[in-house]
Amino acid sequence: MPKFAVRPNTEVYPNTTSDHYLEIVEGDFTGLHFVLGRIEFAGEDEEGNGKIEFDYTLLLVPAGVNVEERKNDIEAVISQVLNAIIEKMVENAKNGESNETGNDDTQQPTEG
Repeated sequence: MPKFAVRPNTEVYPNTTSDHYLEIVEGDFTGLHFVLGRIEFAGEDEEGNGKIEFDYTLLLVPAGVNVEERKNDIEAVISQVLNAIIEKMVENAKNGESNETGNDDTQQPTEG
């Protein structure tokens, strides 16, 4: 599971309307910046696991990473981040806490 941080988008990426972006802070894709778009629950797979479809926009790709060649790997990392966010939201809801996964510039460690 990659470690990631939620960063404020205070004019860092003016071409996106998102107030925040996500940054991978450890692993093969350290320095990858992206925003999530549409997130949709899309039923279950053959094993009964929930399926999620999502859109994302890459804002910054680390030097040396070929997006065309590593697209599946990049999407797998983004999917892992999304799963960590959803798990945290579910945990917060069960505990009656806020559904925010972090504050500005707060690193969100994940375990795995």
